[in-house]
Amino acid sequence: MSHCRLSLSFARFRAAICAATLALALVALAPPPVYAQEPAEEPAAEPQQEAPAESKPSWDVSKPCENVQHPYEADLCQQWRTAEAAEKTAISTERAVALSRLLMLIGLAATGLLLLLFIPLILAALAARRAARGAGAAHASAPDTADREDEVRAYVDVDKLEFIETPESEGVVKVKVVFRNTGQTPAFKTRSATQIGIRGVADEDLIPVMPLPDRAANSARPRLGRDATTVDIVECDSTPSLADRVMNGDATIVVWGFAEYMDVFARRRRTSFQYLCNAETLDTGQVFKPMVRGDEEG
Repeated sequence: MSHCRLSLSFARFRAAICAATLALALVALAPPPVYAQEPAEEPAAEPQQEAPAESKPSWDVSKPCENVQHPYEADLCQQWRTAEAAEKTAISTERAVALSRLLMLIGLAATGLLLLLFIPLILAALAARRAARGAGAAHASAPDTADREDEVRAYVDVDKLEFIETPESEGVVKVKVVFRNTGQTPAFKTRSATQIGIRGVADEDLIPVMPLPDRAANSARPRLGRDATTVDIVECDSTPSLADRVMNGDATIVVWGFAEYMDVFARRRRTSFQYLCNAETLDTGQVFKPMVRGDEEG
């Protein structure tokens, strides 16, 4: 009896353990229960600001060629450029005209100044001529009047002589004679005549005064101003070994002639001259030496 109860109790205990084991297995193998959950609130997205549209700069009528957006604005730009080019051309033309006028005024001023420089000389010449013509014969011969004329009148004389070619270089002796007006007023109708010759003596005292030519060989020069010059060139055939003969004192080259002219007092003047070249003049470096004729001023 006791053994049967113990066996029954153990069987119940074992059944209970099996039931508990089965329950644990079912709990372990069963899927997890799903609970209804509210979705998590996502953070609210910040409202995106729309990027402002790029605004084009507005067109300004005072600057028609900037920010052109329409065809009529382009036409206005072209017209503005055309007007601006025309304006620049007009300004350039005005400046050129102004410069031309300025240059013309400068030229006129220079011409006027040049004329002013000649006025004192012209007035002096006219005053001297009026004084010479207006005075009577007695006053004309007075010493003060003559002195006045001598002070202001023209003086045309030989300034220098020089060889153009050395003797015998071309079989001729060629000399240039330069006349100069050293007076205060111009000389008018200036003419000259010059001759050259060779004499077989070296002593100056043996050289005669050569006769002047009958008339001037060149045409009259209308006006020879103060300190102005005119030139004669004369030549003659060279004798054999002329240079050696002159250097050795066996020959002399002689140049003579005259220059005639009218002064501001309407008086005809004549200047005669005679020059020689010999061993003595060459030794002193003078080359040509003036001789006294006695009729130098007529």
